[in-house]
Amino acid sequence: MGALRYEAEHEQSASGMVVVKGQDTSEPGGVPAHPAASASADAGDEAAEDDRRPSPDDLHELLAERGLAPDDVDQMVDVAAVGITARWWRNTKVEDWHAGSAIGALSDVDMYRINTHTTAKVRERLRRWRREQGLHTMVDVADADPAPLNRVFYNLYRWFTNPNRTLIIGTTLRDVVAQTLSNARTHPDCDVPDNVTTETELEDYDNQVAGAAGYLLESMDEYDPRSVLYSPALFATVWARRWWGLPDYPSHVDRVFAVLADPGHRTWQNRPIPPPPDGVNLVDVRKKMLTKPWELPDSVCQWLINDAAEHYIFD
Repeated sequence: MGALRYEAEHEQSASGMVVVKGQDTSEPGGVPAHPAASASADAGDEAAEDDRRPSPDDLHELLAERGLAPDDVDQMVDVAAVGITARWWRNTKVEDWHAGSAIGALSDVDMYRINTHTTAKVRERLRRWRREQGLHTMVDVADADPAPLNRVFYNLYRWFTNPNRTLIIGTTLRDVVAQTLSNARTHPDCDVPDNVTTETELEDYDNQVAGAAGYLLESMDEYDPRSVLYSPALFATVWARRWWGLPDYPSHVDRVFAVLADPGHRTWQNRPIPPPPDGVNLVDVRKKMLTKPWELPDSVCQWLINDAAEHYIFD
């Protein structure tokens, strides 16, 4: 895996592309978890406080404590896809290209679409690997040949970091970076060093994804293939709660629509229930949220993310 050099999973990024004068970069309100929310680029797995990579047994215990079923291979494949997307996309330099409506080229709606669509593509590839290898249990995964999984992760790394990849929103990764830099350089409150270019930004992102992928492959070399599912699955429990593709996401959607139908709910103590866009059938919205949320119209995405703030509806 020559292109995937190992870099410490928890090493802080040195990106700092855009510096907004006087900006508070802390994250208020606890863990940012919405597919369109911001996240720290140097977030790491809580299980790796020292130099020892957590073993599959360590991760199994932690996953069970968080209410997941680490012996369920179907669930672990799907939750790992969420964690990989959060770690390799959302929690990287990409946040520089998203944060700030006047700077980042990616809006909240863009991120919602990309995050969910990317999760689906990663899940699709992991499910195909499992079918091709005939893996029916996590015991099978532990005994699996690591070579095919190495190829899967190398191809995922190349797909994530390909500058010419067209995102689900219709633009390429390179264009997103170039537009963000253009926005930043014309913004009165931004300082962008002269040596920061589209190519250096793409290289930094490549390094981050290579480091994250390399960490998983090094863990697999040290232990067994369960590590590459368990580690991102654990990451998802911290950084991607209520994300599309998680086992509890359908129940979250149920709660959202129940609360939206209840004017007396505490969510609406200080504001009325935000009406959906004209002509929108909420039955269709619910169905699409569960299946292909990236296909929802812009107006519906904006209503869910900004008006209804669906991710912050808990009961």
